[in-house]
Amino acid sequence: MRKLSLLLVLLAVVGAVWLVRGRSSDERVLRRLMDEVQVAALAAMNRRGPDALDGYFATAAEGAQAVGLDAVQQAYKTFVSQQLPSGSIVQFHSFDIDEVEIHKDDGLARVTYRLHFSVVRGNTAIFSAKVTQNLALLRTPRGWRISRGDITKLEEVVGTWPPR
Repeated sequence: MRKLSLLLVLLAVVGAVWLVRGRSSDERVLRRLMDEVQVAALAAMNRRGPDALDGYFATAAEGAQAVGLDAVQQAYKTFVSQQLPSGSIVQFHSFDIDEVEIHKDDGLARVTYRLHFSVVRGNTAIFSAKVTQNLALLRTPRGWRISRGDITKLEEVVGTWPPR
């Protein structure tokens, strides 16, 4: 009886470790994806490529809600193609993932990130802010993809937007 109890405890521990490792694996994948997104976003902003992130977004056919998807995707495209002043570049000072929450059974996740960035013209920062945003991600046949995002929260804003 004592051996059976020990075996059951051991199996429970192994099962718990397996569940935790599975979650941490998804979390690592999501963190890596967000790192790829921020690198691609910065490069695209500085070469004025509004469509550069399209591959990181889920599609309506994959299950993304068209309204939420369009809002976050269009906000990025508008910023890159219409709002960035000509002759300026964007610098990312820091990019941190504050939280990752995964709903594995539903194939959904939420990532909260914080970005500190500046828009620079010449050698002068003409606008700087810290942005916090929640992104919803959906597991698709292509892997995790952004399916919508909350409105960004700006903090520690320096300068005015749009700049003069």
